[in-house]
Amino acid sequence: MAGLVWHTVRARKGGLLGTFLALALGVALLAAMTLTLVSTVGGSARAPRWYATPDVVVAGAGTVSITTGSGEDRETSTARTILTRPLPAGLVDRLRAALGGDAAVVVDVAGYAAADGAPGDTVHPWSAAALHPYSWVAGGAPRAAGDIVLSAPTGHRPGDRVTVVTTHGARAFTVSGVLRTDAPGAFYATDTVATELADGRVTAVALTVRPATTAATAGDQAGAPAPPRDAAALAAAARAVVHDARAGDGSVSADDGSVRVLTGNGRRSAEPDPDAERHEVAIALLGTTTGLGGFVSIFVVAGTFAYSVAARRREFGLLRAAGATPRQVFRLVLGEALTVGLLASLSGVLLGVLLAPPFARVLVRTGFAPSGFTAHFVFWAVTPAFGTGLLVALVGAWAAAWRAGRIRPAEALREAAVDHRPMTVGRTVLGLLALAGSVPLIAVLMAHPSAAGVALIIVAGMLLVMGFALFAPLVIPPLAWLLTAPLAASPGAVGLLARHNARGAVRRTAATAAPILVTLGIAGSMLTGFGTLEAATDSAARDQIAADALVVPAVGAGLPDAAVQTLREIPGVRAAVPVTDASVYVRDDGDPERWAARYATGADLAAVLDTPVTAGRLADLTGTDTVAVPAGSHWKLGERAELWLADSTPVRPRVVAVLGKRLDLDETLLLPAALRTGHEPAIATVVYLRLSAEATRSTAARAAVAAGVATATAGAGKLVGTDEYLSAANAEQSRANRMASVVLLGLALVYTVLAIANTLVMATRDRAGEFATVRLAGATRRQVLAVVATEAVLVTAIGAALAAAVTGITAWGARYGLAQLAPSVPVVVPWATLSAIAAACLAVALVASIAPAALLLRRDPADLAAVRE
Repeated sequence: MAGLVWHTVRARKGGLLGTFLALALGVALLAAMTLTLVSTVGGSARAPRWYATPDVVVAGAGTVSITTGSGEDRETSTARTILTRPLPAGLVDRLRAALGGDAAVVVDVAGYAAADGAPGDTVHPWSAAALHPYSWVAGGAPRAAGDIVLSAPTGHRPGDRVTVVTTHGARAFTVSGVLRTDAPGAFYATDTVATELADGRVTAVALTVRPATTAATAGDQAGAPAPPRDAAALAAAARAVVHDARAGDGSVSADDGSVRVLTGNGRRSAEPDPDAERHEVAIALLGTTTGLGGFVSIFVVAGTFAYSVAARRREFGLLRAAGATPRQVFRLVLGEALTVGLLASLSGVLLGVLLAPPFARVLVRTGFAPSGFTAHFVFWAVTPAFGTGLLVALVGAWAAAWRAGRIRPAEALREAAVDHRPMTVGRTVLGLLALAGSVPLIAVLMAHPSAAGVALIIVAGMLLVMGFALFAPLVIPPLAWLLTAPLAASPGAVGLLARHNARGAVRRTAATAAPILVTLGIAGSMLTGFGTLEAATDSAARDQIAADALVVPAVGAGLPDAAVQTLREIPGVRAAVPVTDASVYVRDDGDPERWAARYATGADLAAVLDTPVTAGRLADLTGTDTVAVPAGSHWKLGERAELWLADSTPVRPRVVAVLGKRLDLDETLLLPAALRTGHEPAIATVVYLRLSAEATRSTAARAAVAAGVATATAGAGKLVGTDEYLSAANAEQSRANRMASVVLLGLALVYTVLAIANTLVMATRDRAGEFATVRLAGATRRQVLAVVATEAVLVTAIGAALAAAVTGITAWGARYGLAQLAPSVPVVVPWATLSAIAAACLAVALVASIAPAALLLRRDPADLAAVRE
């Protein structure tokens, strides 16, 4: 049997080429996605960039850990926070006193800073420049309080005057130098100025072992034990100091992990990570992309294998008539599938390894991955792709092989000629399961509406695509009759032949329409879901803003608190309410999950924002011990909420208000502004203004307010209207959605378009006998090609019609699920984009059908009739 399998594979290598290509490309897609996803993990193993030089770094906690279970079932889930806790001042003094003689000690502080045309958002002491390698581009170190060093690339040069926005307000500096480093961009001021701008908040203490001779001399003179000679000994000495601080003056309260002593690559966890959010986005996006790519590749490969086996029923009928047993036919088909599966899966893995790095570069260019991110080869990561390809090949061929083996010799040729039972029991059961699986997903979205729940639409769309494809043989005859009605009524036999071919060869029509269905169905449901969510978000945002105008940062990410009081003193301003966007961490089924947070004064919010409240009062959002929670959370009014702030500090504020359901309040907490002190930079993301009646009516009065804003913020802020503010936010969201669509759909759509061409080429090659019969009956070559072209258009139309049904169902589910979260939820269908994709599918279908048909029709009809299947 093995010899026969190898002989048939070699003899039918042309016919099996399409199956090989479908499987190889599918495995390549899956391997590329998996490798890129795996490359996003393992960040702790990366070498430090900011703290590259010191041997030991002592830093505050920068993680949130939640432990569940006990004994053997004990599990701990940890998430890295955006900021780290400051070190206690008493501990810093102890470290300097105890280790200053044995190690070089650098106290690093980090305050908020931003300037136009300069990278970075933190200011550090000049002494911290020694913590990482750098080289001078121009100039030198800061020597006076008004000097500052910038990181390259920048358009500023030594001697330039720059305005730097800090938490203490906008301050003018003179550029003393520009340096180049691999560390994150930052500003460097004198140690005194940097400490002032950081409000004394110590980020870390960096320790570097002194040369042996210097350390030995210091130790001998003191009559103390031998000083640390390496990083391990220095780390042990630092831990001893931390332990003594806990037991001594209480500068470190408890052994709770609030202070870390880090060495090696662990130092990376103490340094600022400007790419942390992009890294999280890349992981989330790649998880979805991998799932989508896996579905598309499995769907296409399984369908291609099943069709390729079903198309050979005449051959299997002849084998049965020649005496082959059903078991032998079954084993022959599976043997072919195994051989092709092994070769194609191996080829696909190799191609996937080549595709992964370019795909990673696309993530970087679109802003969804940090600079320098790339995909690395990991052996265990490609084994699932290889195994999936092999398994799908066998499963895709299994049902068709079993059905081919059941053909009785007397019925073989008649069974192979016409599709009498295109809907098998297995196909029906799988189709019902797929359609039934989409129902609870849409039901969950309707019962528990949320922005995150809209992601269920993607999964529901995939299940609907699968269900519609499996039930396609049932709907194709009436759909083909309807779509070809105008052609059938026209003179000539082209339309009539195309109609009968599509309705008679239902299995072939379904197989060729399936890649078009998955291409347009997935694209339509996803793009329409994104567009509808974007429109609903805009509607919710417009509904909540009651302010007459807003002040937004002109430079950097925020406005200093010092400028807010000045804004209130501008003539024509009745109220100025600052709001700071931040992050908090909550417990979610035993895992720390990041939620959005907004720091504000509750009593002032009602003047500028229309925030729905179902229980409690926002006026009670005061002090440092209160919180307003979103609807649907497990907290009740009066309870204590277990939270961790952005710097990992645990807090348990009292719930004073429960917010109503609205899209922009989903997984969002409101916290009192006073709680931010000491944990977040003292800046406001936006300041909402209520203006006097004259300032709202008079253009001149409004211009005067705008001039006052520019003066009060020293150019760091600008006055904008609600429409301008939301338009800018929507433009950024639209750009992000477009880029996400490119990443999510890019490779998958390229693969499905190739699958369209591949399937149609396979189907056309198998019709040599049919073409010969038509030619011998008197049809011209042009007429046959016209029929083939008409069938390609018909197949595309059938796939597009089924995809439109999928898109309509998912759009309805998205709209219904979001209706409770926004005042209006218009369904946004990207007609231009979907039309372009449909046109591309049609063009590929025409070329993939006409080209192989034209090659076949170049032969004499008598010779064509003798072509071996």
